[in-house]
Amino acid sequence: MADGSENDDIFHDIIMSEERSQSQGFTAGQKIGQKTGMEDGYRLGWEKGSGVGSELGFYVGFCQKILQKMEDSQEGKQRAIKTAQSLLKLVDEFPLTNPTQPQLFEMIQQIRSKFKQLTSVLGINASYNWSVSESKGVSF
Repeated sequence: MADGSENDDIFHDIIMSEERSQSQGFTAGQKIGQKTGMEDGYRLGWEKGSGVGSELGFYVGFCQKILQKMEDSQEGKQRAIKTAQSLLKLVDEFPLTNPTQPQLFEMIQQIRSKFKQLTSVLGINASYNWSVSESKGVSF
């Protein structure tokens, strides 16, 4: 009987080799997928975050320059000054530490709307190009 159990173990290993191989392949594929997913997610987060940061930085610089010009000329429009200050306040309140905040996209849209309002009050046609395919910056 001991001889028959040895034959069973040999055949068992042969029969189960496909299942063992499939299990090892699944585990290896899962590890590779997790690593690739983390790298892709990090890269996408970095690109989107730097894009939003660049856009907000543009708005801050634009407002600061407008406020400086209007204060220097002494003929600044009060409405434009208040709108620029309001835009600066919105950008200052933008959360930098919690990217999972549900109101994040609403805040970005509110900032963009305030910028459009500022350019309308100033009577200029300026927009920030935030798409990847176009060159970034301001267009008049």
